[in-house]
Amino acid sequence: MLVCSSMKPQDKEPNQGEGDKVSARHYNRQAEAFVADGKVESAARDAENFVEAEPEEAARAERKAKRGPNPTKVTIDELVAKGRTVIDRVRPYVERVVDRVKSRLNK
Repeated sequence: MLVCSSMKPQDKEPNQGEGDKVSARHYNRQAEAFVADGKVESAARDAENFVEAEPEEAARAERKAKRGPNPTKVTIDELVAKGRTVIDRVRPYVERVVDRVKSRLNK
């Protein structure tokens, strides 16, 4: 890649290696601002009130958070399971087309 001398470092797409340093820096700044603004106590109180008022929903949200973000990688078992459902959905259409082709060939 040719780089013009007037091109700034942030204009390039730098390889950040392990993790996304730009996003981490952004998150850290926001977290520091949140603490500096004194919002921690009120957020903790809100969370406590939510858990007391909606224990089932709070437990569901906690389980979801513990699972983390949706995985981008799919296991072989998941692929096989999805494949079966796709085949099961498509099978009637394929059989209908095959029957039509057979009937046309037999004429």
